Amino acid sequence: SKALLHVAAVMDEVSHMADLGVDFGAPVVNIDKLRGHKEKVIGKLTGGLAAMAKMRKVTTVRGYGNFVGANHLEVEETSGTAQEKTGTKKVIAFKRAIIAAGSQAVRLPFMPNDPRVVDSTGALALKEVPKRMLILGGGIIGLEMGTVYSTLGARLDVVEMMDGLMQGADRDLVKIWQKMNAKRFDNIMLKTKTVSARALPEGIEVTFAPAEEGGTAPAPQVYDLVL
Repeated sequence: SKALLHVAAVMDEVSHMADLGVDFGAPVVNIDKLRGHKEKVIGKLTGGLAAMAKMRKVTTVRGYGNFVGANHLEVEETSGTAQEKTGTKKVIAFKRAIIAAGSQAVRLPFMPNDPRVVDSTGALALKEVPKRMLILGGGIIGLEMGTVYSTLGARLDVVEMMDGLMQGADRDLVKIWQKMNAKRFDNIMLKTKTVSARALPEGIEVTFAPAEEGGTAPAPQVYDLVL
């Protein structure tokens, strides 16, 4: 995501130069080249980690792990994106184990199984730039990806159940960020929850409801991409 954020930051900086009398014109985005740049950066990072592991004689095994004893782990190996099981299992002995499983996105039960509904990994794939994009939740990761898509041309809506974006962050800093990025958003729906969604030919129709009793919520909206 940082590779894409860097590109977005440069594009935003160049656009501000017009106010100083230097106009570069509207940018022309080649989405395939941009995606290739992102993949190249990822390849360098993962390749570097693999080389470091090899130098330190670290054996890398990809798969689903299950502790079968105090000092043994059974691994069902995977291939491809590490999700496809090969059916091969092996037991690894260890003296000490560090559990660092990372994270996995939770799929909301009311969201349709549709390619226009993506998690952060799907958003990073950068298949295309939508005209209208909805970000579910005002967290940092969603807003980070929204910034990228906005710079590339998407209009953003964000829905958040709480009374502000980026809960847990310094509120004064959030106010500054929100003021600087206000132009990216058509709607920032606070104290609002998403209750249902359905896939239509023209997009994903999302229905909202107030998060608090007595509150109000906007009418259902249709989006090209939901994150």
